[in-house]
Amino acid sequence: MTFWMGALALLASGTAQAQTCELHIWPSETYRGMKMSGLGMFGGALGGVIDQAANKGRVATITDRMHDDLSPEAQVEALRAADAAGMLGLTGYTIVVEPAVPSDAAAKADPAVGQALRTMQASLKAGRRLSDATTPCYAELVGGELFYVRKPLVGTNLFAKWTFRDFGRDGGVKPRSFPGQVKNPLAIFPAKMPDQVDAATADLRDAYARGFAEYVAKKVRGASHFPAEKNRTHRD
Repeated sequence: MTFWMGALALLASGTAQAQTCELHIWPSETYRGMKMSGLGMFGGALGGVIDQAANKGRVATITDRMHDDLSPEAQVEALRAADAAGMLGLTGYTIVVEPAVPSDAAAKADPAVGQALRTMQASLKAGRRLSDATTPCYAELVGGELFYVRKPLVGTNLFAKWTFRDFGRDGGVKPRSFPGQVKNPLAIFPAKMPDQVDAATADLRDAYARGFAEYVAKKVRGASHFPAEKNRTHRD
């Protein structure tokens, strides 16, 4: 009897060790920009409208640069380099990269993309998984809007949004959700001279990485319902 109990315990331990845990990551394709001059800051509603019209072309150029310098692939690379799973207390989780969350513009241009985005939004609201993964040990990190803002007297900042959804290790039906937005200053982006291009790209990506670290610290670990332990591995 003792032998069989020991064998069963060993088998159960091996099963736990072999459990697969996954962190699914959706980067973002939503890039926005806003530049305000003194007119927009101090000219009231009319000044804001004039300022917006005057900067329309420049903002479009900046969002194009954001897409080039902080593409969905670059976002994933930055999150991997930062050890996103470890920072979220998910040490040992396998990262699974999902297609980028499409922008509203892409959704309007393509009915199929629009339907996919609506389905995704409905699943988020209902607390359902966004992927077809069936592993019980499961979590999601969903990228949101990436917003470039330049204001006089305030400076230039990158606002970034994420939503971390933790379904736990046992396939819980409803996830614990941690939405949040943070901002970080930009020193060089966008490049003003050709010899600043590489530095500007690095500046934008660094702001994104710093933003994620701040998001985790303030919006995830700082949330009252986040577990107290620093690391929750899939072998616990």
